[in-house]
Amino acid sequence: MRSGIVPLALIAVLALKAFTLVTAPGLEGAERLFISVPVLVVGNQAGKIAGASHYVAIQLDRLPQASGPEVQFNEGSRALGRLVGGALSPDWKEAARIAVLAAGRAIHENPRLWRITIKNLSPAYLSDGPSAGAALAVGILAALRGETLLVGRVVTGAIDTNGLILPVGGLPEKIQGAALTGTSTILIPKGQGYTPEWDIRPLAEQLHLTVIEVHTLAEAYEKMTGNTLSPI
Repeated sequence: MRSGIVPLALIAVLALKAFTLVTAPGLEGAERLFISVPVLVVGNQAGKIAGASHYVAIQLDRLPQASGPEVQFNEGSRALGRLVGGALSPDWKEAARIAVLAAGRAIHENPRLWRITIKNLSPAYLSDGPSAGAALAVGILAALRGETLLVGRVVTGAIDTNGLILPVGGLPEKIQGAALTGTSTILIPKGQGYTPEWDIRPLAEQLHLTVIEVHTLAEAYEKMTGNTLSPI
């Protein structure tokens, strides 16, 4: 990320909280916002498919002029401390760009006034797939609104520019991975609790997890923050 990014130690303390620095270095008249959001992933660990969770750090600069939306990705840098930003596949990055547009549309704010930098704080070398899209959109909105994500909650799902939460794969593994990190509530795309591939209800009950199906970005935001999403 660019200079002025929040240190990793501060992200650890304010892991789910949005906060603001009034002036962005080198961007006179701009407002800089930070937040980190939890995401769920599925990967190969020692030859076994398994789920895990980590954080994505988001830096958002509100620009004085409409020159965006500029979405950039910090991959491989130690600017946030000892954790290297994991590499991101083209479909992951495209999902992030869609999340930016969905967030802007949800609150009727012009994303051309935004510069967003994303760092994937993951030990994995590469993250792929669109399933972090909903989480990124929720995080961007929480940062813009200065609101806090509820502890112990995570959302997984792709998203489209209209704010619809779209299906993703690997939900049983993601639920198992979430249970290992103290997650209590998982939001999943509507209709994915029971599919021809899986029925996650018995697994969630066994792991003492609450699973909530959401269909829209507004629904996900309300469940992740406890606040109603409305234009600002």
